[in-house]
Amino acid sequence: MTVSKGLIAKIERFSLHDGPGIRTLVVTKGCPLKCRWCSSPYTQSAKPEILYLMSGCRSCGNCVTACPSQAITQDDASASVKTDRAVCIGCGACVSACPNSARELCGRHYTPEALFSEVEKDEAFYRRSGGGVTLGGGEPSMQAGFVRAFLSLCQSHLMHTVMETCAQAPWETFAPLLDGLDLVYIDLKHMDAKRHSEWTGVSNRIILENMQKAARQNDMIVRIPVIPGFNDSEENISQSAAFVKSLGERVLRLELLPYHLLGAHHYAALDRDDALSTLQPPLEEHMERLCGIARSFGIETEIGG
Repeated sequence: MTVSKGLIAKIERFSLHDGPGIRTLVVTKGCPLKCRWCSSPYTQSAKPEILYLMSGCRSCGNCVTACPSQAITQDDASASVKTDRAVCIGCGACVSACPNSARELCGRHYTPEALFSEVEKDEAFYRRSGGGVTLGGGEPSMQAGFVRAFLSLCQSHLMHTVMETCAQAPWETFAPLLDGLDLVYIDLKHMDAKRHSEWTGVSNRIILENMQKAARQNDMIVRIPVIPGFNDSEENISQSAAFVKSLGERVLRLELLPYHLLGAHHYAALDRDDALSTLQPPLEEHMERLCGIARSFGIETEIGG
């Protein structure tokens, strides 16, 4: 069977927070959700994009000359450059032309075999630490055929496999991916469908259904990104914990992930406004209180992941 190439945003080696042991994190590009608090907006689009690192720009104008689609212009007075994102085709010509590494191509195509060759370089570290390969995003299920072929290669070499997912996919697409996983992380954003839709762009119906089905066959860790003003009420955490408890014994633990400000610079690199730029992380005391509520349901719960 011929499988098309997959679009990968980046590959992070020696990851310690995306599954057991030392891992290689493969970040896929493209996501069906548009979460307001997203800390990695460069993974949302299913197309290659150019990241503009303003601090490194010396306004030399090489990118303007190199751009084949004339998407980059330079102001005569200030010498600052601007990219028309609607015109940019993400070809990377400006990246190659920049002498100061102020531009970065986010999104490269790999065949399953080429991607496996990349992660295989770290195999010795997996063996020693009990680690493996983690697929994240974005949302891996948006490239289901490619992901299945890649996971099959990892399994054939006895590599431990993990996927981080929002679970927003048809079950017939999602289920075959679960067969290639040793562990799955699933985000639980909110228990109220309307509220979920307002903040992510989609209902939570399919997500909750997929979590129930996945918990029957896969070891699972559920993550709740705790966003002030969205899902950090005691009522929502209680409802979420009750749902997680109902999933059964294959849920290994619940992780409460406090909102952070580490993704702010990614919006600037995409010439986008951060919708939650003024939002502050939840207080430690509040996180401890929410953690206590979740634990009261008999679920192993921790703050952070």
